[in-house]
Amino acid sequence: MKFALIAAVLVLVLGIGLSRVQAQAAPAAPLPAPSAAPVNPDATPEARELLKHIDAISGHSTLTGQHNFPNHLSRWSDRIYDLTGKFPAIFGSDFGFSGGEDKDSVLGRPGMIEEAKRQYRNGAVIALCWHEVRPTDDEPVTFRDSVQGKLTDFEWNELLTPGTDINKRWVEQVDVVAGYLKQLQDAGVPVLFRPYHEINGNWFWWGGRPGPNGSAALYRQLFDRFVHVHHLNNLIWVWNTDRPNPNTGKLADYYPGAQYADIVAMDNYGEFLESYYDTMLSIAGDKPIALAEVGKMPTLEVMAKQPRWAYFMVWSEMEAMNPPDQLQAVFHAPNMLNRGDAPFVPIAGTPAPPVVEPVTPHPSAQAKALLDRLHSVSATQILSGQQNDAASPTAASDLVFQAAGKQPAVYAVELDGTHAQPMFDAPVSQAKGGSVVSLTWKPENPADEGAPAGSPGPANSGPNAQKRLLTDFEWRELETPGTHLNQRWAAQADELAAQLKRLDEKGVAVLLTPYPQANGKELWWANRPGIHGSAALYRMLFDRLVNQDHVKNVIWGWQAAPGGYGPQANGPAADYFPGLLYVDAVSVAVNRLIPQFRAAGMLKALAGDKAIGVALGAGIPDPASFARDPGWSWFELAPLAAPLDDASTLALKTLYGDSQIISRPQPH
Repeated sequence: MKFALIAAVLVLVLGIGLSRVQAQAAPAAPLPAPSAAPVNPDATPEARELLKHIDAISGHSTLTGQHNFPNHLSRWSDRIYDLTGKFPAIFGSDFGFSGGEDKDSVLGRPGMIEEAKRQYRNGAVIALCWHEVRPTDDEPVTFRDSVQGKLTDFEWNELLTPGTDINKRWVEQVDVVAGYLKQLQDAGVPVLFRPYHEINGNWFWWGGRPGPNGSAALYRQLFDRFVHVHHLNNLIWVWNTDRPNPNTGKLADYYPGAQYADIVAMDNYGEFLESYYDTMLSIAGDKPIALAEVGKMPTLEVMAKQPRWAYFMVWSEMEAMNPPDQLQAVFHAPNMLNRGDAPFVPIAGTPAPPVVEPVTPHPSAQAKALLDRLHSVSATQILSGQQNDAASPTAASDLVFQAAGKQPAVYAVELDGTHAQPMFDAPVSQAKGGSVVSLTWKPENPADEGAPAGSPGPANSGPNAQKRLLTDFEWRELETPGTHLNQRWAAQADELAAQLKRLDEKGVAVLLTPYPQANGKELWWANRPGIHGSAALYRMLFDRLVNQDHVKNVIWGWQAAPGGYGPQANGPAADYFPGLLYVDAVSVAVNRLIPQFRAAGMLKALAGDKAIGVALGAGIPDPASFARDPGWSWFELAPLAAPLDDASTLALKTLYGDSQIISRPQPH
């Protein structure tokens, strides 16, 4: 958007009344019958159907559309309904770039995805763009300093070169967004995806670079990663430009090629000149063309002369640029299609639940079964769990059985590297008995030289080793392949992998939660926000265990510490989250469930469709506390110490006697 121009146009519109336009689109001349085949040959049936419908209306009808800021959910689409009695056919939104409560906050992504699913169920077409952060920066950022920042020519060439530091940072950024798009794919939602929009403009860091190694190359690089690495097959690829700009050359110089675009779109915050329309047709050929962003809508007279615009989308807060009579004319015209109009009708019935697949490629059958078990719990039931001390691997679970006559459904234990003998026998026996095995990994600080990885040291092992924070230099060394510190970390990771593979040989799958409470302040891996901080370490471990050590029996858990307020509070969990492509389940560690604090709902906002759990640090909860805060798949109680007093025994009997609490199946 060009804000100065928009402001000027807004002043003009508010000062001049426009008469209602009654013009209707003239019958379009017969067009060649294009194939409407998506550029991704593996496109989902829903994506193929969407593109076919858009292609079919091209030249005859136009879809109405409205953008919504990611942290505003459907505010601006709802505003159009208030003004016209019609919902726009296209629900548009963005992945954002800023922080906190800002309208473009990245914290709004999970809610935006859920809103997109709801809009699709109600018959809307989903259109998403992304004001991507400059890959030299970390989210969140300000618009002017990063999204409108610049890369040097050297940095640009590094960005397009696989394996460079900037390229790796870019990969980490796009992988986070890929995880959200995969949620939509899993829900059967096709998306008009518009990357690197206004690509000819020099006001965004990605734009204004013509030629084969310019902005179009970055577009192709993203296409390749999303299509061939992440297999995002629900995307309709929308190549987008701003109006022709004499300072940045011909629009065709930014086109990535017909094999990379399903729809050719223009953003236009000015006049709808016939020359713009003709230029887009010359680039698109038989492909549909669209107005992906407008402030003032095209009039019905414009659409009669330029009938090939398949849709338009008004940017958020800009409905005021369109007088009420103009809004009524457009949204009620017979050649304009609104939400629910044929052939864009709501999907029949309730969509089937998505197939739940682990994030690990080619997981073991046991890992699949474990994840299915976490997801099979109804909204009114929860898997019981018990944390155990690694020094006495089953003592706490045994106390539960003695008190309640039932075994916990989840056997949980912490690995901290202080025990010479790996945990093995207890997880195997518990899994064979029908328990979910949950392992939390708290490794020693690899920067403490006194103890080899995985073995106890005289002065720097155990909890103390976990609490000494790394310096900034040490953190950079940790994440830099080949350094001494990185090699020590790799030895830790490989030892963990060896233990997990031993369990796999016995047919045991594991819910693994490494580096827990990353948004806390006390542990060496924690308190480094952004996708290049604590989240990057989690992803490093994922990559090492999955792609190098070939561990297949892990369901990947990520755990948050409770949030709070003030300078001493833990950070927002979203600032430390590694991304949905790296996580199967999400949990939070709290002392107890507080009725006024809906922890499950807050965690769901981060986790989306992932299973969620809670690790309780104190006491035995009243089962009603779970009913007041529903949505949990499992809980884990803090370790119990013998002998149990009467109050604890009664509390366990009450908890495990409740119908919503699922215990381990009894042997036949």
